[in-house]
Amino acid sequence: MAPHVDGAGTKQQRGIETRMALLEASGRVFSRLTYDQAKLKDISDEANASQGSIYFHFGNKYDIAEAVLNVQQERMATTLEAELSLGRTGYDTILHMLVKLATLMATDPLVQAGLQLVDSLPEELRDRGHDSYVRWQERTQMLVEQGVRDGSITSTETPELLAEIITALYVGGQMMSGMADRWTSLPARMERSLPFVRMLLRPES
Repeated sequence: MAPHVDGAGTKQQRGIETRMALLEASGRVFSRLTYDQAKLKDISDEANASQGSIYFHFGNKYDIAEAVLNVQQERMATTLEAELSLGRTGYDTILHMLVKLATLMATDPLVQAGLQLVDSLPEELRDRGHDSYVRWQERTQMLVEQGVRDGSITSTETPELLAEIITALYVGGQMMSGMADRWTSLPARMERSLPFVRMLLRPES
């Protein structure tokens, strides 16, 4: 059995808290500045921490940008998985998923930082950020196929086309709200879009 070390748990917890504080500060910085514009000093100043803390917990600017992008994608994936776990029909899951993702983007600063950051990242990370849209479309297509099987989706269009249209509608709303008010309006935009998604998936309704 490993010997007990007084204060080890507290030290570990402080490390976790410091890492998260640096991530959140990085998110705020990357929300204001592009990848090239942002400096480690900006992040350390925002976090009221030393640059040594950044090197200890992350390494360089590339590493901390990658960590922000990872958190964004993890939180969006967690939201999707939570919706999938509820056992709804494919049709209902798509409708709820659009609103839940929109709410996450409108309220989570680290998710917003990832969205803001992606187009200014180095090529490898930028490609990973853009790949998330491909994964959303693939997941939407799976849900459409599920809805066709369970009878909740009655459109005769191909699942691939329906998923492409729904993804384009969401990404368009995301981009418009991002430019207009930093995603504050995205949930309302999605709510207004839902009747059209319903008509797309159930054209006879």
